Amino acid sequence: MKRQVGVTALALAGFAILVAPATGVAQTKQRDLITREEILNSGKKDQDIFQVIRALRPHFLLPPRGVRSSTGGSRPSVLYVNGNRTGELAQLRSILAVDVFEVKYLDPSKAENEFGIGHSGGAVLVTLVKGIKSNERIVPP
Repeated sequence: MKRQVGVTALALAGFAILVAPATGVAQTKQRDLITREEILNSGKKDQDIFQVIRALRPHFLLPPRGVRSSTGGSRPSVLYVNGNRTGELAQLRSILAVDVFEVKYLDPSKAENEFGIGHSGGAVLVTLVKGIKSNERIVPP
């Protein structure tokens, strides 16, 4: 009987260890994602999203090793805002960081799988906070 109780206690302790890290997942920095929480806590929330990306995940703005962007420059040339292809990454300078819900980076293979050819430098996907469309504020009804 003592052995059963000890084994059960050990199993419960192991389960608790497996479940416990899930509470800290939201605060874990992900390599290819910048969350709204991270943006707001960055100290750069009053700047444009380009500055935030440059500070938090500079690799979003650079092409993968050995890959030149389609424009011949040194960074990916494809930007999507709310799922719409909007142009080059220079447009990130016109989006306020406080208006952004999240920013994702897709490496070239993921970008081409999702959007087709023409993404040899990867893609940056910006999702704006609900109620904002591209650079225009939408006043809720």
